[in-house]
Amino acid sequence: METIRMIIDGERLSSIVELPDEFRHRELEVIVLSHGDSPEGLPKKNNLTTVGSVKGILKRYANPSLIEREKGAWEKAAAEKELEKLNNDYS
Repeated sequence: METIRMIIDGERLSSIVELPDEFRHRELEVIVLSHGDSPEGLPKKNNLTTVGSVKGILKRYANPSLIEREKGAWEKAAAEKELEKLNNDYS
């Protein structure tokens, strides 16, 4: 069975597969085996989520005319919610 082993920066690898935060700022060892050569006892299915495959998936739903209105929308909604809460406290 042919195996490839390499050391790679976690930040670089995180652009390919989803990694826990504690792995992102470390050097990681990557071991590559072909799918059919998995040693007995190891799962044959890849349980890692591929990050690159979902990038831009919702782009077709974007509405460019709303982008300017979205800037500051969260801050405005949070301020309105806080004001509503204050008004209810003094009612």
